[in-house]
Amino acid sequence: MSPRDSDRKTLLADAAIEVVGDDGLRGLTHRAVEERAGLPSGTCSYHFPTRAALIEAILDRIAALDRGDIERLIDGQPLQEMELATLVEACTAVLAIWLGPGRARSRTRLLLMLDPQSRRLAGPVSERLAAGFHALATALARDADRGRVLMAVIDGLVVDELTRGTTPVDVDRLRFRVAAVAKLVLP
Repeated sequence: MSPRDSDRKTLLADAAIEVVGDDGLRGLTHRAVEERAGLPSGTCSYHFPTRAALIEAILDRIAALDRGDIERLIDGQPLQEMELATLVEACTAVLAIWLGPGRARSRTRLLLMLDPQSRRLAGPVSERLAAGFHALATALARDADRGRVLMAVIDGLVVDELTRGTTPVDVDRLRFRVAAVAKLVLP
């Protein structure tokens, strides 16, 4: 694949994330993605010929962006060795990105994970995304069951912020909520 094709695929995936985040899954069409990306008709269907391929590209891109956000903020520090206050700040910073500039991405992630057809279309990719989050949560909680609880509570916090939170996100309120979750779930 040429660098230009790679750049176009990334541009299309980013545009698709915005389309779903703004218009929901019903708004996800090849044409809507091309228009959002500012690319000619046929470009999206050339790179992602099926809806399943487009959804896989969206999930792959979300996973890459989420990983990048997390890696930048933990900066290679082993999670188990982080002080609770540092962990709360890092988690707050990641969530502030996901609820601020990455808000459409967060909405898209949740919509795709909740939609049965999308889960079927992108099964392995969706499973990898969930497994990555579960591994991170398990490392933080030092236990798989606690990790699942941590994921569930953080997912609930994200849903609440997306549906009832402020725009821009109230970082102090978010920090308070993250600290409460950490005290509740982490050892």
